[in-house]
Amino acid sequence: MRIALSERFQRDVRDLDPQARDAVFEVLLALPAALGDPHRHAGLGIRKLHRSGIWEARVGLGLRLVFGLEPDVLTLVRVGSHEDVGRFLREL
Repeated sequence: MRIALSERFQRDVRDLDPQARDAVFEVLLALPAALGDPHRHAGLGIRKLHRSGIWEARVGLGLRLVFGLEPDVLTLVRVGSHEDVGRFLREL
């Protein structure tokens, strides 16, 4: 599976502190394998947010990773708080 990074995702990650960046990286590494494994899937809190193929995964208590999922491409769209994700979804 190929992973693509949106410009917005890259800006979001740059604004995070080093510990949060490390946590995002850990989730990013676990995400492709977790999509096919329900046990890992539950641990990351992966859930579908929008009918257009937008999903989220938990990065910790305060951060969410938003991604698009297509057959061969996982596109990282945003990383932010629950409120940031809500604003993003309202803009769709």
